[in-house]
Amino acid sequence: MARGWRSFCVLCGFVLLVSSPVDAQVPLSQLLVNLIQADVQLAPPPPGFVSHEAHFVPGTDQQLAPYLFNQQLVAQLATFPIGSPTGGFAFTFEPSSGTFQRATNSFGPSFADRALTNGRRKLTIGANYQYSKYTSFEGSKLDNGDVKFYLAHQDVPGDNSFEGDLVQTALKLDLSSATTTIFANYGVTNNFDLALAIPVVHVSMDATVDATILRLATAGTNIHTFPGGGTTASFSDSGSASGIGDILVRAKYRFLSTPGGGLAAGVEVRVPSGDAENLLGTGAAAATISLIGSSSRGRLAPHFNVALMGSGQSDVVRIANEFSYKLGTEFVAKPAVTLTADLLGRSLIDAGRLTATDITHTFRNAAGTPGSVTLSEYVSQSGNLNLLNVALGGKFNVAGRLLINANVLLAVTDAGVTSRVTPVIGFEYAF
Repeated sequence: MARGWRSFCVLCGFVLLVSSPVDAQVPLSQLLVNLIQADVQLAPPPPGFVSHEAHFVPGTDQQLAPYLFNQQLVAQLATFPIGSPTGGFAFTFEPSSGTFQRATNSFGPSFADRALTNGRRKLTIGANYQYSKYTSFEGSKLDNGDVKFYLAHQDVPGDNSFEGDLVQTALKLDLSSATTTIFANYGVTNNFDLALAIPVVHVSMDATVDATILRLATAGTNIHTFPGGGTTASFSDSGSASGIGDILVRAKYRFLSTPGGGLAAGVEVRVPSGDAENLLGTGAAAATISLIGSSSRGRLAPHFNVALMGSGQSDVVRIANEFSYKLGTEFVAKPAVTLTADLLGRSLIDAGRLTATDITHTFRNAAGTPGSVTLSEYVSQSGNLNLLNVALGGKFNVAGRLLINANVLLAVTDAGVTSRVTPVIGFEYAF
């Protein structure tokens, strides 16, 4: 057992050593808002006109769409699913022989949990690596300018026709995260486990805004231009950060034992140890209670998890309370191979969504002639944000009590910020 803890400490030390932070000049949680709302500035106006360099901001009818988009992005990155710290080897004590025996032939799921526990004084350690590239928002691609925000002119003193112009900002965003999670799961008693998961996160963001002045009210004039005199310009910013994410501490108690499964209750505490300003954590403590059920029927080992998470307050972003469920099964393909399939559902309570809605802008030109234009803009809608993923993969017993796992997370819905395919690889060892 001492050798197991030493191995876990060495693994932790190595990962921490290579995870020194790389801070962005602008905190990543503020980069997009700054880029759209502060960096997009016009050239000084012609003589006799008031300054227009920074007079365009999100309109009130958009309910600050760039800010709300950024809030969703920050919240979803910080709470993206990571692998379960449950051990693949579960043991039960046989009083008749005085020895521990395998509780089931399967090695357990990778993103869900099962009611089985490690067994008294049994320790499992391991690590998982997953890479997520976020490619779409509410079904629109992030890398080609499909996501657009419109900046309206601020109200300035006087009855000014030029306030009818808009600035269109088309976002091109290259966003990815890589997470290495090291974990340990220890059997305190035959039915009670304690687990620890330490994620080390790297986030990279590269954003460009292609801005276009829509001269709805000032056609034929040069009141609104970008530096150089044109009506189009590009603005860019980028950054990355690495460091410890939010540490998870979990307890699981199996209160109903059946052959190969039963029912268990879990309690998980999320410690706000990650740098929320740079998308490495949430900045808020959270607690999750869960009901876990599993069984074993020949080669199949079905399981389910139902959980409710309550989150504290964060100074960086609002983290919604969450209801989640996981349904799936394990299939023992061979004694050394367990294949898994899981459906992972999350409902972020009252998180809201941004939906593309036709908004009509009215304006008048300098001669007093009225006009209007209808544009598709993001508008906040109240309600829950429902996310759904499928996890497919397997665990492979390559030697002794060493398991290698390989999985892929597939996004099923277009809601929110989406990583279509997230590969996950890892290992675990039981002592």
